[in-house]
Amino acid sequence: MALITKNGDQAENAVDAPKIEFPCEDYVIKVVSLDVDGIHTEITERLLVHAPEMNTAAENINRSSKGRFISFSFRIVAQSEGQLSALHSDLMSIEAVKMVM
Repeated sequence: MALITKNGDQAENAVDAPKIEFPCEDYVIKVVSLDVDGIHTEITERLLVHAPEMNTAAENINRSSKGRFISFSFRIVAQSEGQLSALHSDLMSIEAVKMVM
């Protein structure tokens, strides 16, 4: 599993970092963002750049109790740590996105 720092860099020397074997089917990407118009479409478009085989329907969509935030869960086939790092950076470049896990 690629551990990504706040700056989007891979944390290669993280203590007890979990390991993942690539390719990894059903790798879950969770994105938390402000609940703004078009955010699902924008996130999906960015995901498809890095994981074109992805099913574009979000597996889970949850809104915060006050309706300010929304989270999406997607499943992709993770090909490499580089792919996950690039995906993280691309998603974090969306102004409304607050967290990518």
